[in-house]
Amino acid sequence: MVNDKMVNSSDSSSSEFIAPADFSSEWRNIELLQSRSHTMLYVATRYGRRFLLKSLTSEAKRLTDYQLQQQKEFQLGVSLNHPNVAATYSLEEVPGVGMCIVQEWIDGVTLGEWLRTKPSKAARKRVFSQLLDALEYIHSLQLVHHDLKPDNILITRNGANVKLIDFGLSEVDSSVSAKSNDPARDVQAVQRMFGVMPSRRFDTIDALRKALNRREKVFRTIPIVLSLMMLIAASILFGQARYTKIIEQRKYEAMQAQVDSLIAVERAELTEIVNRYDVFHLNNANEQRLYDECSKQYGDHMVRYSHVLDSMVACFDENDPQREQFWQMYVRKYGELHNELFYVLSSKVTYE
Repeated sequence: MVNDKMVNSSDSSSSEFIAPADFSSEWRNIELLQSRSHTMLYVATRYGRRFLLKSLTSEAKRLTDYQLQQQKEFQLGVSLNHPNVAATYSLEEVPGVGMCIVQEWIDGVTLGEWLRTKPSKAARKRVFSQLLDALEYIHSLQLVHHDLKPDNILITRNGANVKLIDFGLSEVDSSVSAKSNDPARDVQAVQRMFGVMPSRRFDTIDALRKALNRREKVFRTIPIVLSLMMLIAASILFGQARYTKIIEQRKYEAMQAQVDSLIAVERAELTEIVNRYDVFHLNNANEQRLYDECSKQYGDHMVRYSHVLDSMVACFDENDPQREQFWQMYVRKYGELHNELFYVLSSKVTYE
């Protein structure tokens, strides 16, 4: 495993300018990065590039089991060819170090350190997708990482690309069980690291991808469904409001028609009385008789009769000759005093 010391030991990268004097096939600038129980990790320069050297400790070099394990690790690493898997180049004797596996030097940080920088959602999604690509490639070769954790997933400083390192090769031998080589272990490790659908178990990366795609489609559909529901609710409310308004308008029109009908009947009756009175006045013979008819119909009380006359006057426009004739008739009948009362009453009439 490459720890923080290994990752941060140098700020240089393999893309820096190479001076002609540094372009040598010999190993130079060999530095110890980390010492483990059975392995030693170094960084060294050759051909102007930096490489990671992985060798056995002095004790492990004398044991055949660890020598065979080193050879298996090299054979596995050199067979892998994927942009998101750290490359393995050779197994060779390095002067002063011993037999080493030569691997790609990754200038980057661990996944845990990268996540603590709070990257954007798009960047996290891209890293997650690259990690799934690397695991899917490994599983297609009937291999399992066995030790998938944030420290074994590096994110390059240049471009923020995933580099998968340090496979758990101690379990890749003839004694390993079918269960331990189950790809579902790697899938579950990814789910734990990224908190992806932790309540469900997936046997393959493809099954996890399909479930995530379905969930993403559902999430994309939810706003559309909510918008449609809001639109339907608004349409229903608008329709109810419009229906209520139409009902109220019809009720108002019916009431208005009824009122208009009553007004028309009243005006017709008053107009008939006025016309009859005018005829009697012109004949100058039946005025008392018409007055008696009005008295019988509306009573002898002066105020009530004045209201009747007021309603009768309201049947005519202000400039209507009949209105003037009716007024003159009233003056002749009751004199100036009653005329003032009639004038006050008739001034309150609102003409339509």
